[in-house]
Amino acid sequence: MNWIKSNPFVAGLAGITLLICGVLYSLSSKWGTAYTEAKDGFDESYMAVSTSEDLPLYPVAENRAGKSKALTEYQQSIDELRGLFEPYRPEETENITPQAFTDRLKSAQQEVSAAFGKGTVLPENFFLGFEGYRNQLAQSGATGTLLHQLDGIKHALMALAEAGPDELIKVHRVAVAEENGGTFEPGPNDVARYFPFEITFRGSESSVRDFLNALGAKKSHYFIVRTLKIVNERDTPPKVDDAKFEAVAAEKAVVAPANPFGDAFPEAPAEEVVPAPVPQVPVAPSPGAAVPADPAAAAPTLPEAPPAEVVDTSRILAQVLGSENLVVFVRIDFAMFLSAKELPKP
Repeated sequence: MNWIKSNPFVAGLAGITLLICGVLYSLSSKWGTAYTEAKDGFDESYMAVSTSEDLPLYPVAENRAGKSKALTEYQQSIDELRGLFEPYRPEETENITPQAFTDRLKSAQQEVSAAFGKGTVLPENFFLGFEGYRNQLAQSGATGTLLHQLDGIKHALMALAEAGPDELIKVHRVAVAEENGGTFEPGPNDVARYFPFEITFRGSESSVRDFLNALGAKKSHYFIVRTLKIVNERDTPPKVDDAKFEAVAAEKAVVAPANPFGDAFPEAPAEEVVPAPVPQVPVAPSPGAAVPADPAAAAPTLPEAPPAEVVDTSRILAQVLGSENLVVFVRIDFAMFLSAKELPKP
């Protein structure tokens, strides 16, 4: 007691330390017990699931028939899905001589250029994205793959030519591994090989829509649009000066008054104005003249006036809006589906 009285700070610190140690021990014992119980429950459930997965299906007739039916339906669904992609799975393309590939490339270039015609401006030294082979030959081991890539790019450009753009700005082709002496190795879950290429062109809104629709309508080539960017050719809105009005003779132009409310509130028909009758003064017939039975028959018949020509001015906005072109960048993957894998028999 004398020591505690002589050292009150040390005694108090020691007491607080013992109290904290006791509380921590109690909490750790409680939490340790809860963790142990949770861990034991997890291990028990895990072992039960693992044991169930390793056990074979109980060999009763009902289970065997259900499993056989499920496997048969799965096999049929896979075969149906495989049949949908069969047209996009080409036959293996054999390699040809480098000079024969160059001849095929030049022939395709001439065919595509003729399809665009004079209405579309083509880029300088246009060669379907194969500009590197204009003055050099391809490797003999890469010609088969290059032929397949050429076929896809050619069909895409033919679809663009049919849409009728104003200008083909650029065609960029991504090189294949065989061009540098490499080989293509598909992954374990790959179902197709993709040949990416990019097209930049300028044209009207209808030409862009027709081109994209044509890509999706191809029955022999599978195209995937990966990136699509569309911008207006000009950054400023159309002006009044952009309108192109038709020349109409002033003496023939009768402009109908415009209805400010449109078709929502049609105007009432104008009332017909009936001229006041002109009094007729009877004239005595001359002696010996024949008197007509009907006085109206004696009145001269006047020719009817031709209907006035009405000029439609509602086309002014149509002549201004939508007249500018669009600049389009599209990145496309041409897919070559790989050979189908054989599934195990059920």
